[in-house]
Amino acid sequence: MTECAFGTEISTDRARCAVSKAWRESPGRLAVKVVWRGSPAAAPDVLDALFVADDPVMVALDPRSQSATLCGQLGERGIVPRRLDAEDVAVAHGEFLDLVATGGLRHFDQPELTAAVRGAAERPLSGAMALQRRVGVDQSPLTSAEFAVWAFARWEELAQPGAWVI
Repeated sequence: MTECAFGTEISTDRARCAVSKAWRESPGRLAVKVVWRGSPAAAPDVLDALFVADDPVMVALDPRSQSATLCGQLGERGIVPRRLDAEDVAVAHGEFLDLVATGGLRHFDQPELTAAVRGAAERPLSGAMALQRRVGVDQSPLTSAEFAVWAFARWEELAQPGAWVI
């Protein structure tokens, strides 16, 4: 089984939740795909099923967003999400943009992700930039994709030989 990470985000109007999956496709290239999009009420059960099926290295979300409501529900299912702080959210956005610009990220031409990208705007955060969630197009597919890529990249950093040498 290929290692992967999940990112999740609930839209600002709480109408939709998106879960994205990131993995290493080849040396120098990550892949990201929106693997589920639906009602926030169904998200904990869907994430639980995805967690069992894919055994991700991490599940990432922003606890200062609508997704905060998932933290306790996932914990009840034995899933401890990585709660991103403001710096993490800014880094996730910047690294995602860099990967896109350099061809280091493969996506799958999914309509919901394409719509989010086309409607995206930025906002200042922690001295950098992050996605503006309050725009006319649901940003949860793009935000969850950024978080999944961030989570996978952090896991790869820690999984490198010598990362824990003291």
